[in-house]
Amino acid sequence: MKLYCGDWQALICPEQGAAFASLQWCGHDILVPAPEGARHPGAYGAFWMLPWANRLDAGRIAGHAMPINRTAEGTAIHGLARDLLWEVIFAKADHAVLQQRVNFAPFDYTAQLVLTLDTDGLLMEMTLRHEGAAPVPYGMGWHPWFIRSAATSLHLSATQRANHSERGLPESLTPCTGIAAAEAPLIGLDNFFAGWDGVARLTTPAGTITLTATGDFAAGLQVYAPAAQPIICVEPVSHMPDAPNRPALAAAAPMRLLGHGQSLHGTIRLAAA
Repeated sequence: MKLYCGDWQALICPEQGAAFASLQWCGHDILVPAPEGARHPGAYGAFWMLPWANRLDAGRIAGHAMPINRTAEGTAIHGLARDLLWEVIFAKADHAVLQQRVNFAPFDYTAQLVLTLDTDGLLMEMTLRHEGAAPVPYGMGWHPWFIRSAATSLHLSATQRANHSERGLPESLTPCTGIAAAEAPLIGLDNFFAGWDGVARLTTPAGTITLTATGDFAAGLQVYAPAAQPIICVEPVSHMPDAPNRPALAAAAPMRLLGHGQSLHGTIRLAAA
C-alpha cells in the first residue's frame, strides 16, 4: 500500500505487521529501504511493537509466558503485532486507517492505526484498546531503522538513562540530560531514556528529521545504534523494557494496566528539513 503527498512517499505492508517498507522525502530514503522480496520485520523500514515494546525476561507477563523469540537472551521481544495481519479499513492517496484484532492470552485487544501524509510530513496515530474482561498490562512502541552515516547526529532531552545488562535488560537508572552527539559516541548504544520531552532531532544523509511523540508514545525513548550496521533506531515507547518484571525500576515508565474498554493512545509525527 503506497501513500504519497507532496515530497513524501511511504510504502506500507498491512499483511506484514503494517510495517514500513520505505519512507522517502524529496526522493531521499528516511528509513533503510526493505530489500526486494524481503519479509518484515527486519533491520529495515519500521515496525510496530504491541502489546509490549522491547524485551520481557523469559517472556513473563501477567502470569503468562510469551513466546521466546530472542533465544540467546531468553527474552520475548517487540510484542505480537509485527508478525500479524492488519486489515485496511480505509485508504486513499495520503491517508489510511488500519486495524488489528488479537486474542492471545492474557492479551485481547483491538489496535487502530491512522496514517496521514501531508506537505509537512508523516503523522501516525495509534489506539490500543483492551477488549478482555480481566485487567492486563499493555505497552506499545514504534521501531524505525534510520540510515546512519558519519554525518549523523542525535539531539534529545531526557532526565534518566537506563543501564542495561548483556541481555538487553535494564538494571539501573542514571541521571542524564539526554543526548547531543555526533555519530561516534552513538555507536554501541542500546539504552532506554526516561523523562523524555517527546522530541528527538536526527541528522541523516537525507536531512534533519524531527520526531515528535505525544500521549503514551512520549513516555520514553529507546536508542539503538549497533556497531555492525550503519543504522540508528530512535524508538518512541510507552514503557521501559521488561517493565512488568522490575516494577521498582520501571516506575519511571511502567506498562499501563488496562481494564475492559480502556486504551493506550499516542501520536508520532516525522518532519524533515
